[in-house]
Amino acid sequence: MKLPKIIFGISVMLLLVYSGVLLIKYPSAPEIIPIHYSAEGPDGFGNKILLWLGVAFNALLLVFIGFILFFPQKMFVKNNDYLESSPEKAIKNRQIFLSVVSVIVTLIFCGLSLKEIIP
Repeated sequence: MKLPKIIFGISVMLLLVYSGVLLIKYPSAPEIIPIHYSAEGPDGFGNKILLWLGVAFNALLLVFIGFILFFPQKMFVKNNDYLESSPEKAIKNRQIFLSVVSVIVTLIFCGLSLKEIIP
């Protein structure tokens, strides 16, 4: 039960560090930033306030995943239809998977936005 929470904690820490870096670098970021890329490079532009949209969306996803991790009894039905040997093991495997997904999603959001504020 601790491993998914530790992995999820890593994604929360990444989001907090990224938010802090964004807060510090935000005044020096260009007013117009690329918000869409194609094969030829950036082809959509927007205001730098949209950088905070990524933080908000990432935080919303982490709240949703955190709810599943911390309250599994509300999200997973305990029955014997799992491939694992017990329902508890099945729920733990799903919690580990979701916590790893939360880290990957946070890294993607941070990476996409950091390249706009750190030259």
